[in-house]
Amino acid sequence: MAKLTWRIRNLTQSNLDITQYLRSLTYTIGRPNAVSPYAGGSFSFTMTNTSDQVQYAEIQDYIEISVKTTGAYYVALYGYVSQREYQDGPGSALNSTVTISGVDQIAMFGPINNVAIAESAVFDLLDDYSAAVYYGGLLGSTDLRMDSAASPTNALQSVNNVIAGDGGVVSNRTYYSPHDFPLYIKQTNFTFDPATSASKIAYQTFNRVEGAANGTFFTSASVTNQNGGATLSANADNVLYYGQRFVTVTTAESSVTDTQDWYANAFSNPDTYTFFMSFTDVAQNTTALDFLPDDLFFEPSWTNVSFTPPGGVATTGWYWPEEISVNVLPDATTVNLVMSPISYYGRFILDDAVFGVLDIDRLGVS
Repeated sequence: MAKLTWRIRNLTQSNLDITQYLRSLTYTIGRPNAVSPYAGGSFSFTMTNTSDQVQYAEIQDYIEISVKTTGAYYVALYGYVSQREYQDGPGSALNSTVTISGVDQIAMFGPINNVAIAESAVFDLLDDYSAAVYYGGLLGSTDLRMDSAASPTNALQSVNNVIAGDGGVVSNRTYYSPHDFPLYIKQTNFTFDPATSASKIAYQTFNRVEGAANGTFFTSASVTNQNGGATLSANADNVLYYGQRFVTVTTAESSVTDTQDWYANAFSNPDTYTFFMSFTDVAQNTTALDFLPDDLFFEPSWTNVSFTPPGGVATTGWYWPEEISVNVLPDATTVNLVMSPISYYGRFILDDAVFGVLDIDRLGVS
């Protein structure tokens, strides 16, 4: 029976491996949908505490959560311990445990207010914010030029303004712009499918939602530059049929050009599906499971999802693992996914049949 193997190390305490005390583990990274701001990831694990093992995970210690199958470990999450809750057993305390909780480096931007840096028309603004905030971290370059906020701002808000304007995604600990998708975070080793095989991860639950149910159905967009100025756009046909459904976005773009058009059109189809699915490691083919530590946990990637609607035909398409939630128990690991369709990220990428247009001409789009 194939299984994932998890490891927890405390990097602050000389890479101390505390896996032997582990009872359970959960963590979540990503965001609920393609227009939500990133709040950062979180983790929680319960460990034996019969003889003060809690000392191995002090507040603000830097934790590494890794996973493997038959090969090497891949890091799924780095984070800082933020709280500890004790479950003290009575009498001899042989059943005493402690629950350790914390957040990742993106979430560490959140408590930092009044961040002030001076950058104009740069592609590496996320790197600059990471350098300015000691515990916060999110690296990556944008396709569009970005400006820092003119006045001191919350660090997490500033980071999300960059992402909202550029239209890319966070793959665990790194931001990737739309032009990076086909180069770095697209995998073809496995497909999510109802059946299992050496190239398929079989989901055990599968739900499709559309329209307002997935929080991503809009007919109009209002995009505001964080330093002043707003632009509006609408999908005229859909406004006529469905009415005004506004999404309001704040961006860090040096110059807002067609971002409002992207939001107003990419999210205007009420029949577009978002998938909610789950699977367990013990239900998978060993060969397929070997791909997950790298292609899902270490670096979430664009992946094909196959499904057959009741009474319909088999359909396969590219989807992004928008949110990943993992629950680890001794018997099995359960993974819950929110998968966003590629149409939500449909900004023009030249000469790429999957993520843009198979041509070298933008066809007049500027």
